[in-house]
Amino acid sequence: MLHHIVLFTWNESVPAGHAEFAQKELMAYAATLNGLLSYHCGPDAGHTQGAADFAVSAIFESVEDWHAYDTADEHNRIRREVFGPYVGERKVIQFNV
Repeated sequence: MLHHIVLFTWNESVPAGHAEFAQKELMAYAATLNGLLSYHCGPDAGHTQGAADFAVSAIFESVEDWHAYDTADEHNRIRREVFGPYVGERKVIQFNV
């Protein structure tokens, strides 16, 4: 199994309410995936100073399942249209579970 975590910090041009829109887009996409064991995403809850603004945490059955998720047309659309214009910084970590 592969645990995939992404942390985003928004840039100054992100509109109000955008995190919730991004969350809905990602959750709708996640519902269509094979090999996905767990998927959570959303805006920072605000309990830690200096935290990222938005996170994705996904557990896939295999690296191949993650790769299918990562390279799919819908994921690329979301990355380009929903995140691309508003991301100031993106950090990724993956580890085997």
